[in-house]
Amino acid sequence: MKNLSEAELDALLLGAQTIEEDGLGLKVARLSNGDFLKLYRRKRLLSSALWSPPARRFARNAERLRQLGIAAPMIEALLLIPSRNLNAVQYHPLPGDTLRSYWRGLDASARELGVEQFGAFLGQLHQLGVYFRSLHLGNVLKLPEGELGLIDLSDMKIENRPLASWKRRRNLQHILRYREDSDWLLRQHREAWIRGYASICGNSAAARLSRDLARIQPGS
Repeated sequence: MKNLSEAELDALLLGAQTIEEDGLGLKVARLSNGDFLKLYRRKRLLSSALWSPPARRFARNAERLRQLGIAAPMIEALLLIPSRNLNAVQYHPLPGDTLRSYWRGLDASARELGVEQFGAFLGQLHQLGVYFRSLHLGNVLKLPEGELGLIDLSDMKIENRPLASWKRRRNLQHILRYREDSDWLLRQHREAWIRGYASICGNSAAARLSRDLARIQPGS
């Protein structure tokens, strides 16, 4: 990781567009060259971020996903800003829209096909051992060529075997936290979701998915 001074960070952010911020400051910016800069703030003096910075996890996960055939951002640089307790990843973003935004513009029949595709994509992730704990429709992109890709990758582990049942179930709980998402996936197009999942994971896993969905309280 490359160390940056505060002055060098300010120069990098010159002309940047704020994409996301919170009460503590900037979180994501679009730089003047089109790259994104995602900033992670170390909140405690003693933290796992000291030996495993989120920016490095983001980069490692992006590389591993591409090796597995899953579209992910291309990493340009890993940065440390010690004076501000920040680490950062600069990356070239994937083109496309989040599924949440993309589906809003579709009619019901087209959205059903999209939900089936998402079901197959989720099954692919689970079979590849990708445990994306923050997975939701705002972190999955519909790419211009029609495929799906992932963003916001620091909260992820990739195992060398298909995910255990309990991890698949926990993944569902996060996916369904948002009312709009759960309305599409559970109420309007549940069977399409299960059908897509079955196309990758098989009927037994799809039946387990159906049972798990019946037990989950959707988001509000």
